Amino acid sequence: MVAWFESLPTLQAGVAIVGGFVALSLAIGYLVSAFTSQEVRAAHNDRAGFILAVIGVIYAVLLAFVAIGVWDRFQQAEARSYDEASALSTVYRDAGSFSKNAELRPLVRAYAKSVITFEWPRMRNGDRAPIADALLEAIDRSVRDLPVTSPRLQNIQAEMLAAMSTAFVDRQTRLTMDFVGINGIMWAVLVLGAVVTVAFTYLFGFERAIMQQLMIGGLSLLIGLVLFLVMALDYPYRGTIAVQPEAFRVLLETFGGAR
Repeated sequence: MVAWFESLPTLQAGVAIVGGFVALSLAIGYLVSAFTSQEVRAAHNDRAGFILAVIGVIYAVLLAFVAIGVWDRFQQAEARSYDEASALSTVYRDAGSFSKNAELRPLVRAYAKSVITFEWPRMRNGDRAPIADALLEAIDRSVRDLPVTSPRLQNIQAEMLAAMSTAFVDRQTRLTMDFVGINGIMWAVLVLGAVVTVAFTYLFGFERAIMQQLMIGGLSLLIGLVLFLVMALDYPYRGTIAVQPEAFRVLLETFGGAR
């Protein structure tokens, strides 16, 4: 279900999620009004207000916890791509100290291009590009096979090997970070909590039904927007709101100035 929403354009997904939740809220209000009278609801406004305050705080904390967690993971995914690109930049520049850089540097450039061209589109489906795997392994072998003829070159090679280890770790984290999103049970709690919170507000008795619908409609709109934000950012590399391979594009531009 979440994957289907992520395949939609941002505007359509937003309308479907937010609009659907607002429509559901109004439907709940219609059912509550049909089975209870305004006088009965108004007589219990004080007690209902106290209970709603507790429900609202519990749900607000839960929703904020999930939203912050999803945003933090989105930022980490973006940071990982820049860390990986930075490590490869170190390998590329240090290769200039060796006569074998004519073989190593083209491999690094080819890897960056393969990530942009082949791997990033595959990551939208939680997949990886075998060609990128092969190229990164080839880079690592080339670094290990560099001709070390002095202590200075040995230190440079050690730095390059450390950068390769960082690139491998960042790449693996980048690929696995998008495999699992929010747990299905958590989604159920979020949606049911939203429904309960909004439904409880209809237990208040308003003198004018239109004012009740406007106020609760605004609350539903806000909750729906946060749920849409959480869903849009749940998988950092999928959907229209996703981490882009900008780090590798910048890396290729840097390579253009360092042959």
